[in-house]
This record gives sequence, C-alpha cells and structure tokens, in this order.
Amino acid sequence: MRGQLVIDLPLHLDTSGDLGLTAQLVVGLRGLIDQGRLHHDDELPSTRALAASLSVARGTVVAAYDQLQAEGYLTSRPGSGTRVAPVDARRPVAGPSAPAPPAPQPDGRAIDLRPGTPDVSAIVSPPWRRAWREATNDPRPLIDARGLPSLRHEIAEHLRLMRSLVRPSDQVLVTSGAREGLALLLAALARRGERPPLVGLERPGHPALAAIPTAMGLPTIALRTDDRGLVTEELPEAGSPTSHGPDVPTPDVIVVTPSHQYPYGGSLSITRRQQLLGWAARTGAIVVEDDYDSELRYVGMPLPALATLDDPVRGRVVLLGTFSTVLTPAVATGYLSVPQRLAPLVAGHRAIFGSPVPALGQQALSNYLASGELRRHIQRMRREYRRRRELIVAAFRDAPHARLTDMSGGLQAVLRTNVPGSRITRRLAARGVLVSDLAQFWGPHAPAMDGIVFGFGSVDTPTLRHVLPIIRRACS
Repeated sequence: MRGQLVIDLPLHLDTSGDLGLTAQLVVGLRGLIDQGRLHHDDELPSTRALAASLSVARGTVVAAYDQLQAEGYLTSRPGSGTRVAPVDARRPVAGPSAPAPPAPQPDGRAIDLRPGTPDVSAIVSPPWRRAWREATNDPRPLIDARGLPSLRHEIAEHLRLMRSLVRPSDQVLVTSGAREGLALLLAALARRGERPPLVGLERPGHPALAAIPTAMGLPTIALRTDDRGLVTEELPEAGSPTSHGPDVPTPDVIVVTPSHQYPYGGSLSITRRQQLLGWAARTGAIVVEDDYDSELRYVGMPLPALATLDDPVRGRVVLLGTFSTVLTPAVATGYLSVPQRLAPLVAGHRAIFGSPVPALGQQALSNYLASGELRRHIQRMRREYRRRRELIVAAFRDAPHARLTDMSGGLQAVLRTNVPGSRITRRLAARGVLVSDLAQFWGPHAPAMDGIVFGFGSVDTPTLRHVLPIIRRACS
C-alpha cells in the first residue's frame, strides 16, 4: 500500500457552529489554495488520514474532496492520490455575485503571444526518450571545450543537409544558445584587438541579441533595414559617403538576419548578399549570420545560409544558430560555425572558460540528431505552423487599420498599425492577451514605427482562432 502522506493542514472545525463540518472543510481547504498556501500539484492527505487527524467521519472528508473536485480545486487519479488542480481548472462557486476579477496578468492565466516561444507539445516522442535514455546509460565526460565531437559532427551534418553549408566539425563550437554564442565570439574578438570592436546591429532587430554587446561594454551602431532586410548599400565604409554621414566609423562586426529579418520577415536578395560580402572583404569586418527560424520557411524552400557564399578558409561569415526554436528552449543548446581562420581564436577563448553545456545534454542531442528525427520533427512542425500562418493571413487580409508584413517564415507576425503599438498592447492586456510593441525592437533613440508583434508558436489552433478577432478589433 502507498504510504500515507505526512502534511500538516491548518484546519480547525467547529462542531458547535451553524455551518456543517463538510462545508467548513470545503471553505478551509479552498482558502488554503486561494491564499497560495497549497500550490498546484501538492498532494493532500488521504481521506482516511485527514479524517483521523480532524477526528471526523471519513465520509465528511470524502464529501468535501468531491465538492472541491467539482469546483476544479482538486483533481484525483487512481494511484496518484488527491492533488491541487491548476488555477485555470477552477470554476466559480455558486453563490452571491463577486466583484469582477482583475485583468489577467502575465502569470500563465493570460494568452501569451509574445514572440520567441515554439510549440513544444510534440517534442516528447519515442525517439526523444530513447536519445536521453541512451545518454544516461552511457554518460561521457566532456574533454573538448568546443563540445562533444559526436555532437559537433551531427551539427555539421545538420547544416550541410538543412542549410547547404559545408564546413567540417572542427569549425563548429557548441554553445548554450544564440546569446551565449554571440557573447563568446565578441569576447574572443575583443581579446585579439587593441580596442573594443564596434558592433553593427539591425534596426529593428532582435532585442535579446542587441543587448549582448551593450552588456559587454562594446560600442554599437544602428544599421537600417527595410522590408527586404539589411540595406547593404548604406553600410558605413571609410571614404564612402552613406546616410550615416562621413564621420561614422566602420563597424568591426555586424549581426544580420539574411534568411529572415527579425521581426519583419524579409529575406536578403542575392544582390544584397553579394554586396554585404563585398563590403566585409573590403573593410575586414566579421559578419555574424543569425540563422534563427531559417528551417521554418512556408513559401518555397529554406534559403541557403549566407555562409555558403563565403570562402570556407579565409571567409568572414560566422553562422550563429540555436535548437531552441526547432526543438525547445529547454535544451539550451546552440552552435557557432566559424571560418577556418577564426576557429583557433574562438576555440582558444572557449578553452579558457570551458563549455557551459552539460555533457549529458550534448550526448542526448547528438543521439537525437543522429537518428534523423530532428529533420522529421521540423517537417511536421513546418506543416503545423503553416496552417496557423494561413489563419493569420486570412484574418488580416482586409483589415482596415492593420497591415501584415511578410510572413514567409518564422514564428511571429508583425502588424503595422495606424496607432501606437503601446496603446494596442494595453488594450489587449486588458482582454487577457499579451503581445509585444513593435517599438521595442528598434532600441533606444531610434525612429520606431507603430505596430505590434505576436507569436503563434506557443498556442494551439483553436486558441489562435479565438484570439485573432480580438487582436484585429484592438488595432482599430
């Protein structure tokens, strides 16, 4: 038999009161849950154990538990005992009308459409479990700070098959994600120079990556983008007049999103790609290709990586990638693919500080990639995301006050609006829907445009159908 759970519940029943014992017990337990003294998934004592501790009949406790299960406060499954249910499972109790609850807050009760979260519901599968089981059965120490050789090999194969990039595994480094990978590269470049490198950042661009050079104390410069991505003809270059002015220095490193500009979604044309590489060759700058969401393209095939046009030995393009979007942020694993001439520099810096990614997780991910399941998973999710994208396109096709920008790929939609995005985000928050203001992607002191950004990776199709009309009305 399962041992009785030892838990002290501050419940006091008054046998002389007007309220029955069952009702008192219901009120007491409900209060402990509402006050946060009992949390979701806490296991309650068995009916027999609680009845003995309160000196009441077992039927009294059974009736109280049944009532709280009906209200959604408790849940019970054979073999698992009685537990506190999630907050959103609770139903209002019949009785005097209560004041309206406050607007949902970003604590899980709201519909959170802020961009950056994929659908992780389908990741747990037999191949996923097998990859982790095999890793735990054969744990290997991490000897090379660049990452497990098997994982670096599988990443190189993944890039060859999915991004048409042919680089050997000794030019691949395992990171704990895109931000850590960018920080690693910038730190390595800073160590070799006499001055901190000047970093060029797309505007608008990814706020999380844009925060990295600033946090490292590195100077930055904004690079203009349009609906086709980075405006390459305006890149600052010594001796060449640009919109930046004659005294603007040439950046040493620029971070770009050529396959899917963030957040607008445009792709860099072959002409602009060639202009970018020509500029890098002339100036000696390093181009960091943020390859986020590149596999999630819905119109045509995924575009080859910019790095495929680069010289594999003397090249200037560093590919920055992560598995957080195509798998789950929980793996906290990404990669850098660097030209041969930069590999010793970055590997040497990594060797000083060591790898932040546990060997066990690296082995499990290596097993998963080797099985070929990641490519099959990407294909399945691409089909599902395409269906959600079609819902969004249809919802805003004739919207009078909002214009949907390019949605050829990725997991977010950008709406250009006639009113400030901050006003729309407040309206939606009042309705329990969380989205992002487009202005936050421009950074400080930038001429931000009005609009909102919302993701569609973390919500299922029925929820998306429900929320799209709410977003459309809020934009008017």
